Amino acid sequence: MQSENKILTLANIITVSRLVLLPFIVYFLLKDQRIIAFIIMLIALCTDAIDGYLARRMHQESETGKFLDPLCDKISLMVILITLLIINSIPLWGVIIIVLRDILILAGSFVLFKNRSVIFKSNFLGKITGLLLGAVVLVFMLNMKQLGNILLYLCIPAIIGSFVIYLGRYIRTMKGEG
Repeated sequence: MQSENKILTLANIITVSRLVLLPFIVYFLLKDQRIIAFIIMLIALCTDAIDGYLARRMHQESETGKFLDPLCDKISLMVILITLLIINSIPLWGVIIIVLRDILILAGSFVLFKNRSVIFKSNFLGKITGLLLGAVVLVFMLNMKQLGNILLYLCIPAIIGSFVIYLGRYIRTMKGEG
């Protein structure tokens, strides 16, 4: 059940709180206070689960929320990855793969919304990829580079698979087939 398109809902406020937490995560990473950054990141990840649950439970699902949630996720992920790169905690190739995928998905989502008024919900593989990427970021935050690299390699099939699924949905939708 979808509510009218309200912007100021509890679920959307919780979603945006991830962006509010972002400068603190970056600050503590840059100050080499990794445990504090890690704890704040865990809080941000919890808000990602809570906002969707509340939106459904309180019948506050909205087009705004469908747009804001993945946007906040991708902005947060990109900023944290770039910060980890700056402090030499994650390999450049991993950042390029993840950020390129997210930029392409954001660009495609913008085109879909502008031309077709469509916002895709995340598919199962996309959710799994998000969880894996969250684990990768958390491990690199703790400067566990060897484990982080292993997780990053394990993530590649999910990153590619989720992008291929998104691309297929995008092409079908733009052709008017779905």
